Formats: sequence, structure tokens, C-alpha cells
Amino acid sequence: MLKRAYSSPGAVSVALALITHQVFRRYETYSWFIHGCLLFGPPTLVATFVSDTADTTRSLLQGFFRALPIHLITLSISVILYRLSPLHPLAGYPGPLSRKVSMLVPAYLSLSGRKCQYSQALHKQYGDVVRTGPNELSIIDTAAMQHLWNLPRGPMNVGISLSDKLVPLMGIQDPAEHARRRRPWNRGMSQAAVKEYEHVFADRVHLLVRRLEEQPGKADLAKWIEYLTYDFMCDMAFGGGSELLREGDKESVFSVMEHGLMVAGALMLVPWLGVYMGYIPGAAKALATLHQTGTRFVLERLERGSTTRDLFHYLNNEDLPDTPPPPRQHLVDDGILAVVAGSDTVSSTATSLIYCLITHPDAYADLKVEVDKYYHPGDDPCNPRHYQDMHYLNAVINETLRIFHPAAAGGQRRVPWDSEPVVAGPYVIPPGTIIMMPQYTIHRDARYFSYPDDFWPERWLIASGDLRLEDARMPPGKPQLARGEFVHNDAAFIPFGHGPIHCVGKALGVLEMRMLTCALVHKFHFQAPQGWDAGTYPEQIKEYVTVTRPPLPVVIKPRW
Repeated sequence: MLKRAYSSPGAVSVALALITHQVFRRYETYSWFIHGCLLFGPPTLVATFVSDTADTTRSLLQGFFRALPIHLITLSISVILYRLSPLHPLAGYPGPLSRKVSMLVPAYLSLSGRKCQYSQALHKQYGDVVRTGPNELSIIDTAAMQHLWNLPRGPMNVGISLSDKLVPLMGIQDPAEHARRRRPWNRGMSQAAVKEYEHVFADRVHLLVRRLEEQPGKADLAKWIEYLTYDFMCDMAFGGGSELLREGDKESVFSVMEHGLMVAGALMLVPWLGVYMGYIPGAAKALATLHQTGTRFVLERLERGSTTRDLFHYLNNEDLPDTPPPPRQHLVDDGILAVVAGSDTVSSTATSLIYCLITHPDAYADLKVEVDKYYHPGDDPCNPRHYQDMHYLNAVINETLRIFHPAAAGGQRRVPWDSEPVVAGPYVIPPGTIIMMPQYTIHRDARYFSYPDDFWPERWLIASGDLRLEDARMPPGKPQLARGEFVHNDAAFIPFGHGPIHCVGKALGVLEMRMLTCALVHKFHFQAPQGWDAGTYPEQIKEYVTVTRPPLPVVIKPRW
């Protein structure tokens, strides 16, 4: 009787494929074993009941390979039709057909490094909320965004980490676990701890100044800033381990890092593929090299022991003698985060800031006046006592972060699967939905900022009341704005995110930007070399996980 029920293996294969789709849809998992069972189990089951007992092995194989294509084709069709159907929870949100079907297309496009521009184009075409994936929305409406900052992380870091079990702090999706893992980071990035890192960064900036003074009038400033931030992050995180400023990049650190981040930028969009590649030796070699680098730093620091109150001092609970250290893998994951995220973001922002200054001589001149007001020729610009009062300096930094954000595609939030839908302004976002809030698009929206594509530091002084609009210099070639025409929406400026999982390194990053900018402006005059096309710089910036830094050739002249 049972065998007669399976007399139509094709129909049974179709039915089992439809059931499999429901399981996939309701239960997200990265387990290769469960995936294997769902993909190959039903065809095996069908083959078992239609096999000829006289030649069991051959019959089983024949039945399996007949049922397998039916199962996979039916499953694929079912998935595609459901994602395009009005039954899908995100069916009411507009977006391109390819994005509704699969994340494989945006993952492929991300390899070009232009995903910020793609995102901006989608919003221009479809509006404030765009369906950018089967279960993903991109949102640039500030009225909706304020309801989303408290949501937990999305799954992007699963793909970057090549594992759903071993992820750094910024990849932890469970809010309780995230809060627990963030505690040592909070101690290591507190105002008191950052105060301890000041002299470490100042020493590195002084060394950078000496190295630039040794250059024969020209240099690639992007390279030297990379060296500075990488050396400092190794100092700050592990008490040392890198001397690129002194010795150069003999191991091609940044080439390896960029290749690794390019792969990571694609895998963050298809995290299940990242987990699979983690099982295959050599499948993600460039990304695996980043993990190996982090492991090396952690092992060297453990062997060396605590000599300074570096970040590792807090991550390893060395400041809490009665608290056991965390698992070594947690230290490795967080070490990678500290060095890569910390050095990459500051170096790209600082490089873009100098680019903005040399292409906007009036802003450059104003910043020099302010730096010289607080730091005379014999003073040390790395002394932070005046930074808080330097309004134009802070305006220049904010404006650089607005236009050239170092992680411009934005991070992910997700509505938990087991929660109620989230009401964000006029939008109802169902459970399981991944949410992107892309800084690149938001920061360049004319509804939020006047002259959004222009580098215009004065906007921040006008918004704070430190400068009257009538007295402000407009961006080159732009007409004077009347009082009612000036637009500045602070809710749309999100360089460090918001909510309980905002960037933990904000205070340190701001200190680095202030100190480095002050020192470079105080000590040197930079200008573009003759014949260099300044327009090539923004065109060469690529966004993977963080943005790359194109070469920035400059002519260097000491000021004193």
C-alpha cells in the first residue's frame, strides 16, 4: 500500500519540494547538515520507495537522480514565485525584480565597489523605502529611521567571519549577548581609557611629521596616513606589533586587507555562502589572511603579557583580576575588528579630509587661521586642550564624514523573527526583515542638507548658530541661500550610528581626526601636484565593507 502511494515519484517530488520551501522559509539556519537534508533528503526518500528490491543500489541511484532535478527545479520555482507574489510580507515595497528574487545579483555587483552609487540610484528611482533583497529594505526616511536604531544587528558579519558561531562584536545579533560582549569594549573605549591612548597616538603623529619632513617635496599622503593609523591601532589594541612608518609595508598589509575586504563585501550580502566557504580550505584565502593576522597579534600579545593599558588589557579582562579571560577566539575576532575597522575608517576619512582641503583653498585657508590661533609655531598641535573650542576644525571633520563616510553603505539592523512587526512612521516592517540605512544616500539627500554634494563646512557653523547665514561663504559657484532656504537635518547625519549598538570607537576616532588634522595643517602646506586631475580621487574610491583609499599625491612644503 505504501509503495503504491509513491507510484508517481514526480508528483511526490514536487510535493516534498513545496514542503521543503516552507521549512527553509520559516527556519533560518546556516547548518550545512540541515541544508543537505533539505536539498537531498526528499529525493533520497522518493528513491527509497520507488527502488527495485532486485537491484537496490542501482535502483536507488537511478531514482535519486530522477527525483533530484524535479526537487531542485520545483524548489527554485516555488521560492521565486513566492518572493515575487503578493503573499510575500514585503510585497508592498517597490524594488527591482532581480533584488526581490535573490541577493546573488547585489553580491556580484558589490565586487565593483560601487554599491553606494547603486543604492542611491535605487532610491532615486523607487523612493524612501526600497526592497533591495528578498527580505531586505533600504530606508532613507529619517522619520522612520528613529524607530529602527534599537533593533539588533543583521547577519552581514556572518559572511565576513566565514562562520555563524565565531563573529566579532559588531556581528552579534542577540542583544543580550551583544551587551555582554560589549562591556570590555565600553571599558576600553571609555573617556578615561581614550585619555590614556592620547600620548600613544601623539607619538605616532610626531613620527609621521618627521617622516614627511624627510620626503623630497612630494609624497602619496594616503600611504603615509595608512601607515600611521595601522601602527597606532596595533599600539592601542595590542601594545605594539607594527612599524610601517619606520619600515614601510614590506608584507603588503594593505593589499591583503583590500583583497580581503573586497571578498567580505560580497559575502556580507550572502552570509550563508561565507559560512560554506569557511569550510573549504583556500576558498576565501584573502579573507582568511585577515583572520590569521588577527590571530598572530593576539598570540603575540598573550605571550608578551600586559605592559600597558592597551585595549587588549580590557578585552582580556586584565583590569578585572577576579574575572576569567574570555575564550581566545573572542579575542581573535575582536582583535581583527579593532585593527581593521579602526585603522581603515580613520585613514580613509583623514585622507579624504586633506583631499577636500587642497581642492577647496578657501576652506583650507580658514582652517589654517584657526589652527594658528590656538597653536603657535613652537606649540605642539597634538596637545588636545583646544580641540573642543576649534569650531571650524570640527566642521571640516563633520563635513568630510558626511561626504566621504568610511563605511558609506551602512550597517544592518534586523527585526527579530520572534517579534511583532515594527511600526516605523508610516511603514510596517515584518519580522525577519533586514534593514539598511545607507549613509552615502542619506548624507547626500537635498531634503536633509543644502547643497548636499558640495564640501561646505560652513553649514555646520550655521546650524550651530556660530555663523550667520548672511555672512557665510557659499560653496564655489553656488548662489547665496535665503534664511528659509537653508536645510540642515541633524537626524540625517549618522556617521557613528545611533542606539545601543552605535560605534563604540566614536570618541577615539574623533580624537584621532582632530589630532592628525591639527598636526598636518600646523606643520605643512599641501597642494596638488601640477597636472593631477583632482576629479579622479572620488571616482577611484571603492566601497566594500569600508571604503578604499586612492592615492593622494601632494606637494609638501613645511610651514615653519
